[in-house]
Amino acid sequence: MSSPRSEYSDVAFDFDASSIVYRPMNTRDMTQVEALHNELVKQRLPAMFLHQSLYHPHRRTVVAEYPTETGKPVLVGFASAHVTTKPDWPAVLEPEVDLLTLGVRPEYRHHHIAENLIKAVTASLINTCRFKAGEQGAIVRADIRCGHANRAFFERGLSWEEDKEFQRSLPWARCDATRFVARVAV
Repeated sequence: MSSPRSEYSDVAFDFDASSIVYRPMNTRDMTQVEALHNELVKQRLPAMFLHQSLYHPHRRTVVAEYPTETGKPVLVGFASAHVTTKPDWPAVLEPEVDLLTLGVRPEYRHHHIAENLIKAVTASLINTCRFKAGEQGAIVRADIRCGHANRAFFERGLSWEEDKEFQRSLPWARCDATRFVARVAV
């Protein structure tokens, strides 16, 4: 696999983040997404998790691919999300997106790929809703374990706000998880 930095090569790899392609996951991507998730998180996804992204109208997984000289793109990241919307909601209640998974290969980080994955999966889900997001963007939430390394990414990297009410509302969330919330332009 080509990567922007290689410990085995003296030649620097020219990585052009603008050439990353963001698209909905298909069945051929599932084993790669599962493997990358396991590699990054050291935890297997539930068996039906990715299947639901393919068939459930309110759940989506978007992948990020980097084209290579061989013509076979490399999967460098993914994001899964679920949109909450109900047909009987009044128009003033816009859809809310819950980010379920997010992962980018370490050698491709710091190029806004994760941020673009969040935007792509959010836009894809909002487009399926009867009521669209407001002018300020869609409400997106991410629940993060308090000690997780990605907490700083949401807090400082993306400048998302921590939802203090979340920790008070759920007994299991008091000390081991927190929720970050932001408006994402779609």
